Amino acid sequence: MRRPDAMRAAGPQQTFLFRLVAFVTRFRIHQLHRRTERKQLALGFYVFASGTTALGIITLAAFAAKLPLLFPPLGPSAFILFRTPMSPAASPRSVIFSHALALAAGIGSLYVADLLFPDAHLYNPHVLNGPRVLAIALAMGVTSVGMIAGRFAHPPAAATALLGGMAYFSEFAQIGGLLAAVFLLVLQAWFFVRVLGGLPYPRWQADPKVSRHYGTLAGISEEGTSYWQQLVSQIHLRR
Repeated sequence: MRRPDAMRAAGPQQTFLFRLVAFVTRFRIHQLHRRTERKQLALGFYVFASGTTALGIITLAAFAAKLPLLFPPLGPSAFILFRTPMSPAASPRSVIFSHALALAAGIGSLYVADLLFPDAHLYNPHVLNGPRVLAIALAMGVTSVGMIAGRFAHPPAAATALLGGMAYFSEFAQIGGLLAAVFLLVLQAWFFVRVLGGLPYPRWQADPKVSRHYGTLAGISEEGTSYWQQLVSQIHLRR
C-alpha cells in the first residue's frame, strides 16, 4: 500500500508540464503588471517582445508570399494593441472598422477630387497641388467623423486615410494587402494579449466596465485619468 506522502509526491503538481506552465505563468503581463514594482519596465519588455514578433511575422509573410503587407499605419497600431491592449481603441472592432473606413474614405476622396479636377494628375503620388489638398482634407474629415459617429476610434487609421488621399493605394493588391495585414495584426494581438498575456482581451468589442480595472493597460493613469485628460488639465493650469 502506497504511503500518503508518496501519493502527494506523485501528484500533478510535481510533473514537469505543471512546473513548466507555472513558470511561464509568472511572466505573463497580467501577473507582472499586478505584482512587480517596476511596472513600466515589465510593460516595456512586453511591448518590445510582442510588437517585434508581431511585425516580424507580418514582414516574413510579406516576403514569403510576395504580397504588399507592410504599411506605415501598422506600426502605431501595433503599439496601441500591445501598450494599451485593454483600451477601447485596441479592440478588434475599433482596429478593423477604423482602418477599413479610412481606406474607403481615402480612396473615395481621391476619386471625388479627380472627378472635379481631371487634369490634376492626382493618381500620381508625387504630385502635390490644390486638388491633392482637397482629397487629403476630405479623407481625414470623413475618417474622423466616421470613427466618432461609429464609436470605434483608432488614431493610427488617420494615417491610412492620408495614404489613400495621397494615391498610395493604386492597385487592388495593396488594398487587400492592408486589410489582410490588419486582420493578421489583430489575430496576433489576440494570441499575445489573451493567450500568452493572460488578459481578457475582447474577442470583438471592448467592455468599458472591464477596461477601467486595468489602469495603464487600458490607457488610464494611476490617478484614474487618461493621457488626454491629463494633457487638458496641464493646459488649463498653465493659463
